[in-house]
Amino acid sequence: MAITTTSILPSPVQQTFSYKLLAVPTPNMIHRIAAVKKTMPRNGGNTLRMRRYNPLNTAMVPLGNSGMTPPPQNLTAVDIDAKIGFYGTYVTINEQVTLQNQDPVLNEAAKRLGVSMR
Repeated sequence: MAITTTSILPSPVQQTFSYKLLAVPTPNMIHRIAAVKKTMPRNGGNTLRMRRYNPLNTAMVPLGNSGMTPPPQNLTAVDIDAKIGFYGTYVTINEQVTLQNQDPVLNEAAKRLGVSMR
């Protein structure tokens, strides 16, 4: 039985282009599921300061019937600054298209830009 290699195939067969595209793996961005969207006022700068209060200690003193006030605790907080960053990309297409809204190349470019946006 002879083994077929690419060196013995005729040149038209070696240069055939498959128009069926292979699937492009896209990431499943699960880290954004629990995200909290925040809005900033117009001309409010590019840093958003958020505050998170620390939990109080466990109350270890029973109240009982004496009417004594338990010891107080101080409320503490942590400030977290989030700085906004802007990112972007674009695709240049050097091909003549037939219809701008139904061209497979433009459709695929739009899909790739959508994945890049995520």
